[in-house]
Amino acid sequence: MFKKICLIVPLIISPAVFAAESNAGKDYCAIKEEKINQQIEYAKKYNNPHRLAGLERALSNVKAHCSNNGYIADAESKIADKERKVEKRRQELAEAKATGKSDKISKKQKKLQKAEAELDEALNAL
Repeated sequence: MFKKICLIVPLIISPAVFAAESNAGKDYCAIKEEKINQQIEYAKKYNNPHRLAGLERALSNVKAHCSNNGYIADAESKIADKERKVEKRRQELAEAKATGKSDKISKKQKKLQKAEAELDEALNAL
């Protein structure tokens, strides 16, 4: 059971975790290295040599190939997608208001609010 958990934990670590507010001011690669080092400490603590070997490979790959530029470009692309989605939802809401159907209007307002929340989240991640 423990081995399954150790294999799942890195899958849970995502760029959103790396961009958390507690890491404000650090670059993406430094945060990624820090998280991997944390996992290495856990692997050492729980005597998991296979996990340790994989994490050490991951750390060396991060040190060799990590680029903040790629992360920033990806985040900016996501923001642009979210902005397009918000604009689309605003148009849909305007169309629903033109029909005058209150149930459609409320659905479209909820969708717009959700899209705006996603955009805020993407902006905060950058």
